[in-house]
Amino acid sequence: MPDYDVLVVGAGPAGSVAAAEAKRAAPELDVLLIERDPFVGTPVRCAEGVGDPGLREFADPDGAPWASRKITRVIILAPDDTEVKVAWPDVAWILDRTRFDAALAAQAAAEGVAVHVATEAVGMDRTADGRWAMRLRTSGGEETVRARVVIGADGVETMVGRWAGLDTRVPARDMESCAQYVLDGIDFDPDAIYLQFGDHIAPGGYAWLFPKSERSANVGLGIVALKSDGRNAREYLDEWIARRYAGGARTGYTVGGVIVHHTLKRTHTDGVMICGDAAHMVNPLSGGGIVNAMKSGRLAGRAAAAAIRAGDTSEARLASYHQAWMDLLGEAHVKYYRIKQALADLDDAFFNRLARTVNGIPSHKRTLGRVFAHALVRHPQLIPVAARFFV
Repeated sequence: MPDYDVLVVGAGPAGSVAAAEAKRAAPELDVLLIERDPFVGTPVRCAEGVGDPGLREFADPDGAPWASRKITRVIILAPDDTEVKVAWPDVAWILDRTRFDAALAAQAAAEGVAVHVATEAVGMDRTADGRWAMRLRTSGGEETVRARVVIGADGVETMVGRWAGLDTRVPARDMESCAQYVLDGIDFDPDAIYLQFGDHIAPGGYAWLFPKSERSANVGLGIVALKSDGRNAREYLDEWIARRYAGGARTGYTVGGVIVHHTLKRTHTDGVMICGDAAHMVNPLSGGGIVNAMKSGRLAGRAAAAAIRAGDTSEARLASYHQAWMDLLGEAHVKYYRIKQALADLDDAFFNRLARTVNGIPSHKRTLGRVFAHALVRHPQLIPVAARFFV
């Protein structure tokens, strides 16, 4: 039975960064990164948007082949289609996730990590010597490897967390069903992302357009099934596209789920940590998780290396990983979750009025902070939202 010090399951941004960080922190360790799919980065199941500051902590997007588009503006659409152009202090990027994820895995390999694709984890058990035995399925059959620490970066449907006894359940109200097309030949501002809210457009979620080029974009939406009228996400998306982007050529399609919940209460146990989407480390307001995944992977990789060097991979030792995440972003996500809950109580008519009010602010002063402060004065109904954020 082959032995590894660290086994990372899932070669998305969280897993590749975790594997690379573990090897970088302790070069003497044997680190294995496995990916279920035959190619790292496929299939793509996200809108591919990411903020510039967080991205630069891990990779330089300037001139990179995996950076599809630089974004400098945000346009928010009210339910009645009123446009609100928001001044954005930072730029953002639309990635080519197929290339980006492959580049992160290549960085891990360059550090000395063994990267195996088309390798699926199918079961995990504790061994007598305190390690984890992971059963793997490949094209050549099944094999079992042992590891001192397992890092689960296996996404929304995480099995590593369940096998380790962690509670990874998601409340139905906090799970969004998403559908997205790649549309070619449509008109939009190629330097802006578009977000539209509305109970009749995307109940419980929102619709988006993220440019990939001058005339091509990721166009999708997410809904909470409990708030829908019985239609699925694709049916809502088809209606939205027919109204706003009729005539666009659909050159790609994907579906998936996004967790808009706060971080799990337990993300670790003896010899196991889970990170990224697997641990619900997603911004509950936006559903964005790429940078969060990489940051959590970095913490997990470093924690694994330190624990192995100390000869202690117990739950108590790995608790430092969970606390480091909560200090970094986890507590902030709890506040964002409260805002999400409060906003869910406001109807479309309120947001239409708010959009018209906000457009009274000079465009160069229309930052999110000013928008919120102005809204509190003109719309006292938002005061409970602010209170729930700061309490």
